[in-house]
Amino acid sequence: MNMKLGPELRQEMKAFIDAEMRKAALLPPDEIRAILEPWMAPLRQTFDFVQQLQQSWISWIEQNREQLAAFNKLVQQAALAAGEVFSATDIASQSFAITLARLERLAARGWTLPTQLSVAELHDFAQLEDSEAAADFLVKKFEELDPEFSQMEARLLSDSQLKEFSTILPQCFRSIRREDYAISIPSLMAMLESVIQRLNPPDLAANTNVVKTLTQDGTVAKKAQYDLFCTAILFSLATVVNEIWKHYPLHIPGTPMLSRPAIQHGRIEPPNSKGEVVRLLNTLETALALHDQLGQSRLSTRRNKKTDSREQVLLAMLTATFYLPRSK
Repeated sequence: MNMKLGPELRQEMKAFIDAEMRKAALLPPDEIRAILEPWMAPLRQTFDFVQQLQQSWISWIEQNREQLAAFNKLVQQAALAAGEVFSATDIASQSFAITLARLERLAARGWTLPTQLSVAELHDFAQLEDSEAAADFLVKKFEELDPEFSQMEARLLSDSQLKEFSTILPQCFRSIRREDYAISIPSLMAMLESVIQRLNPPDLAANTNVVKTLTQDGTVAKKAQYDLFCTAILFSLATVVNEIWKHYPLHIPGTPMLSRPAIQHGRIEPPNSKGEVVRLLNTLETALALHDQLGQSRLSTRRNKKTDSREQVLLAMLTATFYLPRSK
């Protein structure tokens, strides 16, 4: 409760305070000191402590001046190095984005993103201009690193997506080693079709339309939409599969080619070409890589998260760097 003082009471209080002040002014110094001493002692202790702390701090700085100077220099160097790292990372990310864009052009010429290459090799591959050059590049790479295709055979046999082909898969590679490439192609196409069908969710397990499975507005595309590396794999696979599964007129030229409908229905024979077998094996590896990427837990956490383009490219580059080559 607020209480207002009347004029008379205020006058009395003022007179009382003035009188007490006059009395205090007449006290001897010793008596004033005795009154103030209980209040001054804690203040003196605090002041002494602050002075001691200040002196200790100054002394520590003097003793460690060289170390502090070295630490300051180290911090500056670290900041400079961090700036250089960020700059280099940004440049590398931009280069990787260009590489992915160039791989789209090669997909239109029949070659999916080769997941058995390192990021540096992928960059070299992306500089190629046509399908023939791409075939020469990968055939040479296999001849150098896996001339008998034995490492690839072991890798594919151990992949859970191909467990139902444990009998025919070794037979395919035996025919490839004999250079009977045409014999292996129908079976490799069947494996590719199976791997793509397995990308469908359970409610679409009966769907055998692999082209539809890989369409831009399909379930697979929606799962990969915020992951640039996964999207690049999907796009290249969809582009090549769309061409291999394309239906041609009844009276097509008899030239052997990678056409699943024409080969399956006996309208042409499979091509007996090492380059075409490598292209089909490369497509199969890309489809398996898409399974790997879609199965990563990071996709489930980022599936509905939009990021800016620079972050997407950086994440794609880091993912590719740790994942590629798939054969490691």
